[in-house]
Amino acid sequence: MLEFTLLTLLVADAATDAGTPPRGPFTSLLPPHARVGAPRDVDELATPAERELDEPSVSGINPNRVFLERTIDVAISGDDTRWTDAVEVDFGDGITVNSVHLASPTSIVANLTIERRAGLGVRDVVVRDGETEAVYTGAFKVESPLARTSLRGTLASGSIVMGTLGQRDLTTPFDPLNNVLTTNNPGIGTDYVAANLYNLDFTLLVDVPVTTGGYDLTVVSGPEGSQVTSSLPGGLPIVTRAPIPLVEGDNAGTIVDPFGTRLYSFTPPDEPTRTTFVASTDNAAAAPIIAVLPSSGSFAELIGVDSTVIVNTTAASPLYVIYWDAWGAGEQGININVTTSGPPPPETEPNDDCAHAMRIAASSTTAASLRDAGDVDWYVLPATAEDVGKLVHVRTLPGDPTTDTLVDVFASDCTTSLGGPSPDFAYHEDFYSTPIVAAGDVYVKVTHSSAAFTTPNYELMVAIE
Repeated sequence: MLEFTLLTLLVADAATDAGTPPRGPFTSLLPPHARVGAPRDVDELATPAERELDEPSVSGINPNRVFLERTIDVAISGDDTRWTDAVEVDFGDGITVNSVHLASPTSIVANLTIERRAGLGVRDVVVRDGETEAVYTGAFKVESPLARTSLRGTLASGSIVMGTLGQRDLTTPFDPLNNVLTTNNPGIGTDYVAANLYNLDFTLLVDVPVTTGGYDLTVVSGPEGSQVTSSLPGGLPIVTRAPIPLVEGDNAGTIVDPFGTRLYSFTPPDEPTRTTFVASTDNAAAAPIIAVLPSSGSFAELIGVDSTVIVNTTAASPLYVIYWDAWGAGEQGININVTTSGPPPPETEPNDDCAHAMRIAASSTTAASLRDAGDVDWYVLPATAEDVGKLVHVRTLPGDPTTDTLVDVFASDCTTSLGGPSPDFAYHEDFYSTPIVAAGDVYVKVTHSSAAFTTPNYELMVAIE
């Protein structure tokens, strides 16, 4: 089933001719011109220290740079050496020497595996043969195959972070179609990934409980059976921040950085309550979005994401609200308006067919549920002579974020559809009927989508406009 479809899918230079990557509920809000990326800096290997002369020594290593999580042959050459089949080499902790081949008394080929845990940076290489030991100081460097070329957003808990990774290992380009980006913190999830051969754009969702630290970024690229793993240890720096308490009414603030976020919290009353959050900004180039999370602070349990989010609660558990400018307009004054009210009336069962349709007002909200994939909910509302020529506007909302509804509107005979059914582009529907042709009853039918049934609860909002 399609995920959230809200504005426009990110269009970036990283997109390939092979197709459009899956959209995420946040990255789909980005403007068409959005692009993250910048030239990357490549550190140079430190110059090896001077070696003592007139004694056996290591004179060269090729290649003298290796990447994490790779297996590679490395040639070692020596001066005044008489290496034998008993020769051993040591590249330090985290590098496994799989085999050593003696090409000549002055030349060795070692097959190495550089483990994920190997420390980055310059290290010594030691060659031993019996009692003879030669050390090449500072001659070998372990590097990450990934370079972080950009990060955008607020690098803090309860945030949305965008960035670009470059593939520095030219022998292992990204697969443009098959990429999974993860971190070593389960509270940091991936909303979006798109790659070409040597660049990968991403959007990450950072949960509220994530603590201060530098978190690893890991890309597994390629189809199953031929995957390549590339890691950037400590590539995502995050700091902990405390949420700003919201009060009922207006809550003004400021965003400075493009794609920046502000983290808020709100605790509703300890009784059934409907809370409405509305985001606005004084920057006409901005696209104000709020993500509302439950008390867990987890994006995996996202309640809603839009400029207006409505939440129904029954207890005084905190809600987390994250303001995000999805178009990256930069500095702006922002406001979050908070209102509370009683919950909408519940659906009345049975209403499984037209004859038993639940009667609702011409402009109303109903808290409803589809008990299973085969359940059908019918509603009936009056249309007056003044309503002829107007449209019936039907919306379904959470409820549960993944309740997958389909709606239709019928004339008084319960069989003549007024432009339906809805196109089923997303979990929840926003459907306008064709014009009402006569005064009388109008019927609304809600069914489950043809996708797999997951959750039951939804809200039905109906208006004649």
